Amino acid sequence: MLKSFLLLLLLGISVTLSAQRWQVGGGVGANLFKGDLMDWSLRPSIDQLLQVSPSLNLQVRYQENQAFAYRGIFSIAQFKGDASLFPTPSSGFYQDSFIGPILELGGIVDYNFRDFQSNKKIKNWSPYLYAGLATIFAEPKFTSNKQIKSIFALGIPFGVGIKYELNSRWGIQADFGTTRALSDKLDNFWMPAPEFSGDGFLNLAQTDQNLHLNLSITYSIISIFCPKE
Repeated sequence: MLKSFLLLLLLGISVTLSAQRWQVGGGVGANLFKGDLMDWSLRPSIDQLLQVSPSLNLQVRYQENQAFAYRGIFSIAQFKGDASLFPTPSSGFYQDSFIGPILELGGIVDYNFRDFQSNKKIKNWSPYLYAGLATIFAEPKFTSNKQIKSIFALGIPFGVGIKYELNSRWGIQADFGTTRALSDKLDNFWMPAPEFSGDGFLNLAQTDQNLHLNLSITYSIISIFCPKE
């Protein structure tokens, strides 16, 4: 009885391993903030686009099957805002600018539009959608020496991407998206919304966003898939 149980357990482990893929990766990217001191309607102006800052990202991915993958992500970037670039600048606190670090740590689900094959002669590639949940840390430093507070907030990252296997171990991916914070206070300014308390920490009507464009290299630790029928 014990031998039968151990045999079934080993078979179950082998099936689990054959149906998964672990990958690690990292890369560089560009980051653009959208908030009260850095706002636009449909698209940013040329001057606002010049506020793009570099970023670094790390990830661990678990490929459960050919369609879905789960990622743990960490990114660190610089974010900027300049009130003089606001479409309709006003007096008072809007006349300021800032620069500082912004960090994200979270989990993401990828949905592949193309199945990943087990055939080593096939170089897998696929466009994908992603969405998840992240924790954001931001610390803007103002040119006016305004006293600031470090901000922690939850955010929802989502976007599109494409990934391509160079071989059975190495691959590249590019994605574009945004992390929409569940807060209006990442830049230490906020507009009170009537349906909330007005403190800016939980404000779904007017929220700050962090736009990303990333290019990463991935390395597969386990590259065995269940064969397709």
